[in-house]
Amino acid sequence: MDKNAFQTEMNRVAFTPAGREALTEALMEGAPARRSGAWVRRGMAAALAAVVLAGSAVAAGTLWERYFGRLDETQQEIIGTLSQELPAAESNGTTMIPLAAFGDQDFYYLMLEIRAPEGTVLPDYGEDEGYYQLFNPDAGESVTLLDGAGNDIRGNLEFEWMPRTGDSRVLTVVIRLWPIEGVNFSDGTDKVLHIPGLWVQSPDKIYTPVLSGSWDFNIGTHTGNVENRTLDTTGVTVEDERFGTVTLDALRVSPLGLYYRSSWAHGAEDDTLLCPPLEISVVMADGKEIYLDNTIGSGRDDECWYESYGPFEVPIDLSKAVCVRWNGVEIPLH
Repeated sequence: MDKNAFQTEMNRVAFTPAGREALTEALMEGAPARRSGAWVRRGMAAALAAVVLAGSAVAAGTLWERYFGRLDETQQEIIGTLSQELPAAESNGTTMIPLAAFGDQDFYYLMLEIRAPEGTVLPDYGEDEGYYQLFNPDAGESVTLLDGAGNDIRGNLEFEWMPRTGDSRVLTVVIRLWPIEGVNFSDGTDKVLHIPGLWVQSPDKIYTPVLSGSWDFNIGTHTGNVENRTLDTTGVTVEDERFGTVTLDALRVSPLGLYYRSSWAHGAEDDTLLCPPLEISVVMADGKEIYLDNTIGSGRDDECWYESYGPFEVPIDLSKAVCVRWNGVEIPLH
């Protein structure tokens, strides 16, 4: 890694031309057990909840219990406030239907139903047989997010397949995105999520095409109420024996996650350390600490700065949050 221009990608990699190979590799390696604890919890919740079928008139928050697990009334209200509707897209007889979508400035969730043509069977696969994927690196096909001019938007992407509803030609996937480098999902500009097809990836990483076509969704038309809070970090510093004074330069938090930027006095003599190890969480009124479910960051160690975006595992109620705790320092939310 070039120390003069590093990008830290802790669990997933940006979907940019330079990062796609690393993205697909990371997804392929992590496909069977990505966030396995969350997967089991969500699978159990889905089994216990009422089955939600395409086209049913169910509140957005309830629908999202298929993914998050049990949501309380406030969490459902947060999702409902940030929800939007997206039109379906059809290509070569396959229709992809956004069942639900919501987001804020920094984070976006899309629950997408993939409905194959009549007579098509999309079988279930065990971990020793293969995995459905929305990309094929061998063919240079990957999920991309594009601006109105067709340029790649740097960011992070994950997908998680939901338990089947019983229809052999239907799959449901949740796509979670968050940007880097100042991208704002709710600024009203075009941001087109492009999906190139569906493949089955075998355990030895051979890709077999299942559904071919092109499906586009403009997620940049977000109109929800955004509750981002920019906190005052003036004078917030900690001392690190390897990097000197570490300063929290910026901090923004929402019900869905947070963004922060830090800088430090000097680089570490140990070349394996590109930036100070940082810990950040949101402290709730009941004392519970909420940590980030996943993060992606970028920075420059020759300029001694780093910034990171990370979503929470489930939406949180900011009215019940007391502070953000950064390396032991508490920054009040109210």
